[in-house]
Amino acid sequence: MIIESILADLAITAIISLVIGAIGKLINLWRYRSRTMPENDKAEMSDTDKEKIQQTQALIHEVFGPDPVERLRSSSNKERIDLMDNFANRLSELYGLDIQVDVTVDQVDHWGGYNWSDNKAVFNIALLMVDGQNEHFDYCAWETIDTVVHELRHAVQYRTITEPGFWNVSEERRTAWANNMRQGGYISSATDMRAYASQPVERDAFTFAAEVIEGVKKQ
Repeated sequence: MIIESILADLAITAIISLVIGAIGKLINLWRYRSRTMPENDKAEMSDTDKEKIQQTQALIHEVFGPDPVERLRSSSNKERIDLMDNFANRLSELYGLDIQVDVTVDQVDHWGGYNWSDNKAVFNIALLMVDGQNEHFDYCAWETIDTVVHELRHAVQYRTITEPGFWNVSEERRTAWANNMRQGGYISSATDMRAYASQPVERDAFTFAAEVIEGVKKQ
């Protein structure tokens, strides 16, 4: 057990050095992504969406307390992992999703994703392994929480396609998502960032997660 703990600490230390080097690039990507989705291009949220946004904000405060960033800043790496695992699993339950959720600390090339074929969401929370006093820690904390909300919103989208009426999603929106997710219909960020951010499933997920985070910050 002691040897495993030491090896785990060494692995996290190696990842931290990679994360610190990647933070600047991530911040630039986030700023570019924000510019590609202007305020008037946000997706419209339904009454059900707005209700779920409020419930998500309440859950964030329930899991992390009144100040999520400070709670994560003052926590150990293990506590941060446990907090995010608890949040991701409880959020999946709140959204009515029957999926597998894994929280990991891995390399810095992928922060989270939902795989519909495996019905599984994986979240890499390596961003939270940086020191709490790092000048970019606030960004790391919010980006990690945002990623969980964003990817589980994708899981909601996928379920809507196979289960009409889920979350009271309109047939028009459901059809748009289905067309976007069909083979050859999805545009990756590596292909065209602006087109990626503007396509229906991403514009919706960006909007949903952004409204959650913005609301929590104002509370």
